[in-house]
Amino acid sequence: MPYAPPRLCPRHGPFTGSRCPACSKMEDRARGSRHVRGYDAEWVKLRAAHLAKHPACAVCGTTAGVDVDHVQSIREAPHRRLDPMNLRTLCRLHHNRKTHGGRHTP
Repeated sequence: MPYAPPRLCPRHGPFTGSRCPACSKMEDRARGSRHVRGYDAEWVKLRAAHLAKHPACAVCGTTAGVDVDHVQSIREAPHRRLDPMNLRTLCRLHHNRKTHGGRHTP
C-alpha cells in the first residue's frame, strides 16, 4: 500500500499523518488538564452512575453509549457541571458530531 505524501505545516514544516504533532502538543497544553476543565473524581462517579442507568445512545437508541455529554456545556453553564438533568448518553459517533461539529470522524 502506498504511503501518503507528507503535508506541510506553515509553522513547523513537513509532517506525516493528519495533524502536525507540534501544533497538537501546543493545543493540548493550552486546553489544560481534565481536572482544570472540570472532569474530576466527582465527575467520574457521576458519569459511571449515569452510564449504568442510561446505557444506550440518546440519539440513535440502539448503539451502546460510551460518552456522557453535557447538554449545556460546562463553559456555558459551569454551575450545571454535576447536574444529572444536564447529562445524556451518546455513542462515539453522535458525541463527536455534536462536540466537533462534524469535523471529526470516529
